Amino acid sequence: MQYLKQLVADGFVGDVLSTTIVAWSGALQGGGTIPDRKTYGYLLDRANGATMLTIPFGHTLAALTSVLGTVAAVSAVLATRRSTARVLDTGEILPVTAPDQVLVSGVLANDVPASLHFRGGEPRDGDGLFWEINGTEGDLRVSGPSGHTQMVQLSLRGARGEEKVFRPLDVPTSDSTGWPKDIEPGNVARVYARMAHDLRHGTCTTPSFDDAVVLHRIIDAIERAAEGGGRVLLPSINLPI
Repeated sequence: MQYLKQLVADGFVGDVLSTTIVAWSGALQGGGTIPDRKTYGYLLDRANGATMLTIPFGHTLAALTSVLGTVAAVSAVLATRRSTARVLDTGEILPVTAPDQVLVSGVLANDVPASLHFRGGEPRDGDGLFWEINGTEGDLRVSGPSGHTQMVQLSLRGARGEEKVFRPLDVPTSDSTGWPKDIEPGNVARVYARMAHDLRHGTCTTPSFDDAVVLHRIIDAIERAAEGGGRVLLPSINLPI
């Protein structure tokens, strides 16, 4: 995400006009199923706090705010459209209370409109993440196989000026050379490296506990907006991830 953030800061899209994310994720798989109860069952119960909203949506929201700035106001709909899930290895049917539809519209602190829709389940064609940043001079698109942006291989494309076709944008080799090739350990390794750099040089480039608190305040605002059916304003906060 650092390269994407730099592209925006360097003016690839000009002034940001809006941003949109549509993604598939969550515990439910095709047809409202889960592979096994032991691993996935707890994700079906909203009371456990481990839901599509708090995990994949939360990680993706962290990426969005890192690139474009934090959230100033939100409206939201949280819906549980599948009330049961079938466990594939046992055939049992479990109740579902965690939302499998998360729709959030809002405004970032820099007045940029933002729209996010996370859907429970899997995409038909393997394209499970679409994130677009639209600007006065160009557009950027991030795509991947699911909304778990922290766990999947992402691709980046862009177009500027009179270009009619989005072209691939190569991430600098420094972001990939020397790191584990698998996405999850590679991402963890990069975070640890940034932590080590911060400790050695007195910088603050790694997400902190304070950043996590800010992020969860936004998630809390989303839940309150969905429950109350109105718009929730957030205090002026900074999320320098």
